[in-house]
Amino acid sequence: MDSLTRAIDVLNRWVRRICIVFSGALFILVIAQILCRYVIKVSAPWTEEAARYLMIWMALLAAGIAFQKGQHFNIDFLTSRLGAKTQKKIALFTGFLTFLFILCIILWGVPFAILGFFTISPGLEITMFLPYLAIPVAGGVMMLNLIVYLGGLRGGKGKEGPESP
Repeated sequence: MDSLTRAIDVLNRWVRRICIVFSGALFILVIAQILCRYVIKVSAPWTEEAARYLMIWMALLAAGIAFQKGQHFNIDFLTSRLGAKTQKKIALFTGFLTFLFILCIILWGVPFAILGFFTISPGLEITMFLPYLAIPVAGGVMMLNLIVYLGGLRGGKGKEGPESP
């Protein structure tokens, strides 16, 4: 499991770098859209569309990284009052349900992305395969990070996964 964890850490570093680049590009595109619309008085719809697709990619990829340490939003009002063993069992059960959900996202996302080959975006005039590909790719990142998290739970390292003391 340690070699898988190290490999996922390398993947996560690259995903973080991609998200940082996408964030910078998103900022530039939004500034360009504002300048074109309000200063130059010319509409540039491709900037809005490109920003939207970058935001989708960035959000989905970043969501995948959060799975490794169990940092996703959860409501633990009731579970925090339970014992450590019960909390661990509930975390493993919800992790298993999450695993099934992400598996569905990946399995249904691939045909959806392939279907995008036949659709062209109006502003950028690119195939919609690229924006739709974010779904199965981010699902893969989520799945790998979830596996590492669940492995940390099974290994007895606590609720925080492999990183906790």
